Amino acid sequence: MAEHIRILRCDQCRTMEELPDYEGSPDRDYVLGALIAKRHTEQSGVTHVGQLMRVEKQHWESTSTRKEILRQLAMKTTGFDPEVYNADAGYRADAMDCWKKHLRVRECADYKIGEKRITPNTAAERKEAGLPKYSSEKDVYLCDFCPAKSIVQEKVFKKRGLYD
Repeated sequence: MAEHIRILRCDQCRTMEELPDYEGSPDRDYVLGALIAKRHTEQSGVTHVGQLMRVEKQHWESTSTRKEILRQLAMKTTGFDPEVYNADAGYRADAMDCWKKHLRVRECADYKIGEKRITPNTAAERKEAGLPKYSSEKDVYLCDFCPAKSIVQEKVFKKRGLYD
């Protein structure tokens, strides 16, 4: 029987993390529970949205196969190439620069405006292939990496009645 590992993809953090395989009761998956509690739970107690996947270990250990697995996962789930995930620190740095430029405001007038939308640089290839301009149901903005986002999220959650 093939040996497996698990990959946890977090949509909020834009990360993918490797975990050892586990096939028992989810209530007893202490490694996953600890990881979620430590890295993927907000101070409010709200956990991040993501997906847990099983992959054969031999495929994951092959550099070329791993790259293809990551590419397919990213394209299926976000519509973005894996470079978006690899560039995560770059986007965080850009978001921090933007936040500082706006004098560290709690509410930003530029929040999720069109200029802040992150899109793959595939316009020429799409045109050459006769495809329409890029569009996605899951838009990602530079603002998603900004500290001010938590304030916006808190207001949305309060409006929905998720806070006392």
